[in-house]
Amino acid sequence: MKRESVAVAYPTIPIVFVSSVHPDRIPLHNTMGLAVTDLKEETRTETRVEVVGDSNDITFYVDGKPIEKEKLRDVYRIVDIFKREAGVKNVGLKIDSRNYKIYSGASDAGAAALVVALDDLFETHMSRDRLAEISMMLSESSVRALYGGLNELNVDGYPKIYGKLIADENDLKNLKIFALTFDYPTRVTAEEIFHATRSNPFYEYRLKMIPVWIAKIKEGLLHKDWDIVFSVAEENCANAHYLIESSGFGLRCRKKEMMAACIDVEEIRAKGLSCYWTAGGGKVINVFSWGKDAPKVKKELIKRGYKPVEYKVASGAKIVK
Repeated sequence: MKRESVAVAYPTIPIVFVSSVHPDRIPLHNTMGLAVTDLKEETRTETRVEVVGDSNDITFYVDGKPIEKEKLRDVYRIVDIFKREAGVKNVGLKIDSRNYKIYSGASDAGAAALVVALDDLFETHMSRDRLAEISMMLSESSVRALYGGLNELNVDGYPKIYGKLIADENDLKNLKIFALTFDYPTRVTAEEIFHATRSNPFYEYRLKMIPVWIAKIKEGLLHKDWDIVFSVAEENCANAHYLIESSGFGLRCRKKEMMAACIDVEEIRAKGLSCYWTAGGGKVINVFSWGKDAPKVKKELIKRGYKPVEYKVASGAKIVK
């Protein structure tokens, strides 16, 4: 067993939105996500795990603040899995996680970086699939950050699940992602999102459409037809937000300015430029473009008053020390 391990993971954005989960936080349906970082790879979560005696106590700080008690209980459960696998009984841990330039998707990256660091620290050499399963005890969409690139979580055989890398950062190196960020004091919680979508009478339609959307995305990737890939991603995301916004609970992840940004992207596309949007539960609208259209799309966004942050597709979680 090592004395210290440091891992990094990158925040993620939805391609097929997680709209509800089982009690164990496994999504009810297959999902797809994309790991991203800025052009200098400074947008990241970095998690350091250190051995501090044999008290079995765990301290966990995120950006200098202790995590909430419920999350800490999940961390104890996760650490116990690695201890049993490694045959270790008494060990205390200090965990420090730092988020750098992350606007959305920090929980996914944090969960992925934690399990990769623990696997390295305890030298358990678990498979990516097993690490993905464990990481979802902290975040229901952590597999996005664990695998990196464009990836899929398949839950058709639930409770058996598996993740799959569909396209890596090299396959998608020409993709441009422009993040439009918004400053809001609060956000809708994942639990509120899940309850609202499940309660909507059109939720069964969404469940039936998930395999259709995923099949179309894979077909688009096969033919490198990015218009298919991201038009479907936008359609899926728009449907998820419609279910949230029309559920009758008064919830809205996309505030007025964010709604306006979606409309702006659609208007720019109507001019003949390839661009599409997605939004998760945070405070960001992600705009996708490529080729000769990408710089034109960026100029259009700036002209409309936005300050786009340019992202690229990132790798999966990895050890850096």
